[in-house]
Amino acid sequence: MIERKSTKELILSSLYDLLRENPYEKVTVSAIVKNCGISQRTFYHHFKDKYDLMEWSYLHALDDAYEQNRADMTFRKWLRLTAETAWESRLALQKFTQYSGQNSLRASLQEPLTERCLNVIHDVYGDSITEELERVVSFYIGGLISYVERVLSNAVIPTPEESVSLFEMCVPACMRKYL
Repeated sequence: MIERKSTKELILSSLYDLLRENPYEKVTVSAIVKNCGISQRTFYHHFKDKYDLMEWSYLHALDDAYEQNRADMTFRKWLRLTAETAWESRLALQKFTQYSGQNSLRASLQEPLTERCLNVIHDVYGDSITEELERVVSFYIGGLISYVERVLSNAVIPTPEESVSLFEMCVPACMRKYL
């Protein structure tokens, strides 16, 4: 049976198709919609711009993986899902990390990933989110994003398992109880 893609997934496939041969900054909304045969109005109904689409592509995949594993979620598993999702999206993320403008990978993912990490801490462990914990998690997530940006520019990209091992070594002291 052929699986029908949602409009958002169709748009994302078009973006990924264009990224195979073009740098991220050269891909336009016009090219995306032309490539998948939809109108710009339809695109803008779903996304505010191509940066919103790129952010959604990673976060949507991460949120889907989270929902599928929600019943036995742990902080360690969330780190693994984060690394696996980045690995699966690595070709597009490589192109995106080469872009350093206002809507860079760091600018797009810092806040939503921090929020998702805090949700895991609250939902799975029942801990309240203090200002201090929020600052520590934000700093930690910033480090993870920096690591991903750096390794995506290398010829050899570490596997999710290798990345998670490093992620775990770098967990701040106040978050070690979640491991």
